[in-house]
Amino acid sequence: MTDKSMMDISVIIPVYNAAALIRRCLDSVLAQKGGYSYEVLLVDDGSTDNSVEIIESYQIPSFRVFRQKNAGPAKARNRGMAEAKGRYVTFIDADDYWEDTFFEETIGFLDNNPTCVAVSVVCKNNAVSGISFNPNCYSESNGIGFVKDETGATTHSPIVINDFYTYWAYYCHVGTCSTTIRADVAKQISMREDLRVSEDYEYWLLLASFGHWGLIPEPLYVSDGTGILVNQDTWIGKMKRRWENAPAIADWERRIVERNPELRDSESYCYAIGRVSRNLTYCQLLSGRTKLARSEAKKYGKYFTKDAIGQLMNICKHTALTWWLLCRFLKYREYHRF
Repeated sequence: MTDKSMMDISVIIPVYNAAALIRRCLDSVLAQKGGYSYEVLLVDDGSTDNSVEIIESYQIPSFRVFRQKNAGPAKARNRGMAEAKGRYVTFIDADDYWEDTFFEETIGFLDNNPTCVAVSVVCKNNAVSGISFNPNCYSESNGIGFVKDETGATTHSPIVINDFYTYWAYYCHVGTCSTTIRADVAKQISMREDLRVSEDYEYWLLLASFGHWGLIPEPLYVSDGTGILVNQDTWIGKMKRRWENAPAIADWERRIVERNPELRDSESYCYAIGRVSRNLTYCQLLSGRTKLARSEAKKYGKYFTKDAIGQLMNICKHTALTWWLLCRFLKYREYHRF
């Protein structure tokens, strides 16, 4: 039964030097339809620009600002969750935005599906290379969106996902800013602040052990990669921190398997871990930990996603020479993106 005495939803926004686009993000929250009650918890992560001044210029009581030394988005989101008063919580990054029915669709879904702990929408990516959509099971026909359900059939209706790990392994359908979560469940666990890469993946796979997940086949979240242009130096500086902080998969998954030891024997979980391990192996390789990366590829490679890099890793993992050549190629590729 829905408790209407509570605020409906808490919006958590990590803020770090977001002056260029924070107004667009906040305006998308203010434009939400449905008449739901909400608060916006903005956690400034040590900004050095005028992000906070822009936020405070709105003079809206439901906008609450918290400050912390720069510690990354996971710590900022955890601070927001600790302060949240809503029945549901959701995250949005300061340089992205929602379409105006995001609240209406996600809150309505969770109100009507009490076995689901969370629901995601489709993400529309605006990038220099063009427009794309996540998850990759989404498609459109005559302006109507469709996703594949667990049987592989297409549907334009929201779905309840029973086997989260298999579905996520194939479609990676959850985005940090595309998801609304029941607050009572979200508050039972926190995002790992020691992880600076794939911390969101770890949180989703752990959260999925508390109940089912939903997916709404509508692109209600927009990630705008063209908003701020980067150059080679800023790109490498940002990515090097991510590469260097990528843990071994055994460390990455420890909370998940501690809660559900039986998952180690589950093939669906193995495929989900394969998706994560492909990403972490790539980071380990680029940070110079080539032996660790190769051992991870040998152990989890058969479960890697079948993209070009995942397939190359599986081809090259068998000998030290081919692995060395792959490392050289991938490093050259990253350092010459621009």
